[in-house]
Amino acid sequence: MPTSHSPTLRNLVIAVAMSLSLAALSACTDGSRAETTPTKNSGVRNSGQQTAEEQAAANEAVKKQIEEENRPLAVTFRNPGIGVPSEYLNARDSMIPFLFYNAKRSWDESADDIGDSVQDPIKTRSDNPEFYRLALERISTSDTFKKRELTEKLYEITLAEADKIRTKNLIQLTSDQWLKVPLGSYDFVRKGFAIDSCLLSDKLEYSEEEERSPALLAKAKKIRCYLNPGPNNYYLGFAGGSSIFFEVADEALAKKIESMRDSVQISIYGYVKEVQREKLGGNLGVQRYVLIAPQRVDVVDTETQATLLTKSL
Repeated sequence: MPTSHSPTLRNLVIAVAMSLSLAALSACTDGSRAETTPTKNSGVRNSGQQTAEEQAAANEAVKKQIEEENRPLAVTFRNPGIGVPSEYLNARDSMIPFLFYNAKRSWDESADDIGDSVQDPIKTRSDNPEFYRLALERISTSDTFKKRELTEKLYEITLAEADKIRTKNLIQLTSDQWLKVPLGSYDFVRKGFAIDSCLLSDKLEYSEEEERSPALLAKAKKIRCYLNPGPNNYYLGFAGGSSIFFEVADEALAKKIESMRDSVQISIYGYVKEVQREKLGGNLGVQRYVLIAPQRVDVVDTETQATLLTKSL
């Protein structure tokens, strides 16, 4: 199962808006300077200092406004506590991100909005054939009356299916040959192992310094990526995964696990911590997110199914 990196359109919107705002402010400043012909050096310094301070304040105001306009809609949830294995839903089921999002969001979305968000239902045909059929017919038809009817039916089935998991919070993900979640090399300084996967990264974007320097970029931590097992605009990711570290002070055990790194399986048990919908320039975007907070992570020997390492958070 492929993973998707966090889309960068939001960052591009912020960057372009900031550039335009700064350019406008710079032009105004240059014009003010051209019209001012101070006769004393002290006046030049005071005017320049005042202009710089005003521009800095204006820049900060623009930055805050843009951040607010691009702040996603979000609702967060508390940790319900560790559950028994049977209570955890499979994160790789194609309907899970879609249903958790619609079950947990605290804002309204219309039938048209939900229908328009499902533009690639192919991955849902095994888990929910009726949902797949309705979504595919809706995309395919050019008959506006039929499309309206299909939109309402798709909306009804979405609410009905989401209601079935409304009280559920627990979710589990296990790696395999199609979904790699690698265990990192042994860290002799920290004496243990971390997970070397963008799925468990809490880094959301590169810094300006990293983007300007190929050397820094090469050393930078991975940016968080997401699973997209179902409809294309619904993503599942992990929040707080960067804190996962397995302490192994016993070097004999560490050596054994190091030799098995390529064949171990990672199982992550967690809960729905947050659901989000992106905003771009104050308008709602198409991408929705379900963020999972890990509760426990196991490193399992795929041959014996023995748990080699475990970490509770």
